[in-house]
Amino acid sequence: MRSIPILHSMLTVRGLLTALSLGASLALAQDPSSFDWTTITASNTLNWVSCYDPPFECARFNVPLNYKKPKAGTAAIALLRLPTTVDRTSTAYKGPVLFNPGGPGGSGVDTVFWLGGAIQGVIGTNYDLIGFDPRGIARSTPKIELFASQAEREYFNLGPDARDMEEISMSTLPARWAKMQELGEVAEENIGHLIKHMTTDNIARDMLKITQAHGREKLLYWGISYGTVIGATFASMFPNKIDRMMLDGNEDVVNAYYSLDWRVHVQDADKAIQAFFDECAAAPACAIHEPTAAAVKTRFDAILASVAATPVPVPGGGTLTLVALKSAVLTATYEPVAYFSLLAQGLRALELGDPAPIYSFVEVNGDGVEQAVVCTDGHKVTDTPEDLEEYAEEIEPYSSYFSSFVASFRLFCSGWKVHPKNFDGPIGGQTSHPIFFVGNTADSVTPLGAAFTMSAAFPGSEVLTYNIPGHTSFAYPSPCVMGHTNAYFQQGVLPAPGTICDDVEIDYFPSGVQASTAAEVKEKRRVPLNPKMIWASL
Repeated sequence: MRSIPILHSMLTVRGLLTALSLGASLALAQDPSSFDWTTITASNTLNWVSCYDPPFECARFNVPLNYKKPKAGTAAIALLRLPTTVDRTSTAYKGPVLFNPGGPGGSGVDTVFWLGGAIQGVIGTNYDLIGFDPRGIARSTPKIELFASQAEREYFNLGPDARDMEEISMSTLPARWAKMQELGEVAEENIGHLIKHMTTDNIARDMLKITQAHGREKLLYWGISYGTVIGATFASMFPNKIDRMMLDGNEDVVNAYYSLDWRVHVQDADKAIQAFFDECAAAPACAIHEPTAAAVKTRFDAILASVAATPVPVPGGGTLTLVALKSAVLTATYEPVAYFSLLAQGLRALELGDPAPIYSFVEVNGDGVEQAVVCTDGHKVTDTPEDLEEYAEEIEPYSSYFSSFVASFRLFCSGWKVHPKNFDGPIGGQTSHPIFFVGNTADSVTPLGAAFTMSAAFPGSEVLTYNIPGHTSFAYPSPCVMGHTNAYFQQGVLPAPGTICDDVEIDYFPSGVQASTAAEVKEKRRVPLNPKMIWASL
């Protein structure tokens, strides 16, 4: 096990808390939705204007909707900048770091709004930090909207039960497959002319154009989760255009992302839920505490079996099914520090007959944006219901709890009609500066092995292993991880091969925490639950 000394005063424990406090204080007075982005005129240059509270600045930047036909219209990319504290004309200034928080569908604007001070405190305040909403997402226009009306959205009902491939739902698979074929036709009719341009390779081109608009030729970038897909795609398309690139919580873009065979993505998922069992057994404050991890697992499995046998109506509307319950559990594994305790409380409430707290974690009716980007990026799926059932059975060993969620993407994409045949690999190459990869040891959706697969495709790169459950290094701040991150951005230094960060002690089930009601859970989730927001909640 290796680590490096803390390289920057902001990276001491006290400095870390200062950075986190700064990130929170910048956002306290407002909410990301409080600013009217339509007041900013989209421009072919980066025209920054004051927005939100100082020192934030915003811009809307025109990029070609179709790079093959640059005169055929534009997309306007929303950007939020947390400015550097140094003179941009001085040698101390290092440039603009673009940040993507994942998804597809994650808002870089939201992330920099909430966490900009913390992130900039790690990479260094001699960088501008820029969050951008990728084309089609959030405040960027035109926006991906699959449905022409709320009624149409409710008809397709893209919550977890509509798409999942759980064994107990196989009897309904033919009907759900037919509905996905219908959805593909509706989406093509509603937005096919736009969605064909809302692809990851075009996002990569947008990042290069944003970089060039700053007067620079090489990209500075930190991407997490799906942001690693963007980064690896960029590095494969423009290997000589990289100044710094940190890819954190890696999808397997080499073998899995574009092929839509995502089985590898859940190969560490059971490790993540095992961490819940282990920590609950070690903590009497855990609401479903048992003396051993095996006993916690037995109790957990009994709860799942009960819901599988008899789905539970939720007061106020909705039904807690096994699929919905598993989706809530998977959500909690993204951010164990923030949500293991709430998960245990929700499971205990469910044992006592109240499904509301755990149901608060369920995305009841999704908008399909994530799936739309994935399906448009990916190879065409021609699976029949029988093919899908066989695939679900084939990949079940990858995760005893969550493999069905991977199979659900193939079900969704089986009806997709928009396939522009844009760049989809090969992924890899010799880059102008080596890439820095980070992977957690128990990440439920981006396994550690994917970071090493990605690194092998890019000679000279290195992987930093973070020994923690959770999704991306944002699962919990580590002075060791932050020290390596700072060294990479400030000096271009990669960790030594085999470096592991194992420097944090975490109380996942603090004593004295009261059980949360459904309303309290929702209030805790005022900021949408995702791996970016844990720093803001500390």
